Amino acid sequence: MTLNILNTAAGMLLLMAIGFLCSKVGIIDRTGEKLLTTLLLQVVQPVFIVMAYQRAFDRGMLRDFWICMAMAAGAFLVMILLPYLFFRKGSRDREVGLLLAAFPNVGFYGIPLISGIYGDEGVFFLTTMITMFNLLLWTYGVLLMSGKRDSLKNTLKRLVSPSLIAIPVGLLCFSFGWLLPEVIASPLRKLGDMNTPLAMLICGAVAARASFKEGLRDPMVYKISLVRSLLVPGAVALCLCKLPVNPILPVVVVLASGFPVGSAPLMFCVQYDKNSVLGGECVALTSVLCCGTVSLVYLFLNLLRGLL
Repeated sequence: MTLNILNTAAGMLLLMAIGFLCSKVGIIDRTGEKLLTTLLLQVVQPVFIVMAYQRAFDRGMLRDFWICMAMAAGAFLVMILLPYLFFRKGSRDREVGLLLAAFPNVGFYGIPLISGIYGDEGVFFLTTMITMFNLLLWTYGVLLMSGKRDSLKNTLKRLVSPSLIAIPVGLLCFSFGWLLPEVIASPLRKLGDMNTPLAMLICGAVAARASFKEGLRDPMVYKISLVRSLLVPGAVALCLCKLPVNPILPVVVVLASGFPVGSAPLMFCVQYDKNSVLGGECVALTSVLCCGTVSLVYLFLNLLRGLL
């Protein structure tokens, strides 16, 4: 499994490198990056999620889905609370550190990696993390960055995204055994297969605009990256390692908790006039290091399973 993770992550890193080069030579400019991101989030990713649910109904999988949802809620509780130990009141860019450390890239990076390891079954369970990510980002995240509560109407409006809508739609189809005819399913699967290369090309293009030289001089970048990539998933692994559940579930949740800094939290930094430069540097560094850090997290989870 470790080799599978390394191979999958290395392949994604290669795709990121291609996106990086495309940005540097001008093939993907900021306008193209925005258009590709819109295509991914509004079309490709929702289709990919729905197709992950296109399988014969299995009562055991449905039970495991709700177990995984509870595990995802617990994992995000750890991811939100633990960073408060490292980013104290009065510290520089505290809100940025708390937000970036709490919200991993479960969509852009998570879907391609988990799909590469476990296929559609892994994505099926990963959607629980995507659900909790969106619910908490638009509630806790808004409160943290703005310092005030948003209205229920605005919160619900922001929660309505194609990828989040795709989850209950796909789950409904799975629960009732509604399978699309092959003449429709086949082209949709091909469209969904664009998710990994498209997401990684975009990540590489975004990384090309980050200032690695400046980022490597800022201790805060290392601190946030360490908490996000190793300490938080390590704590989640401690909490979930011995649960008597389908063994795939803790692996999906723990690995997802160690993914790079998400792009949505970075957009929050821009929107709320926080240190977006710091956010961009953390996105770039954690994405580059993810090939190694995710493997370390998996090895740590297996070590805990053997020792505890």
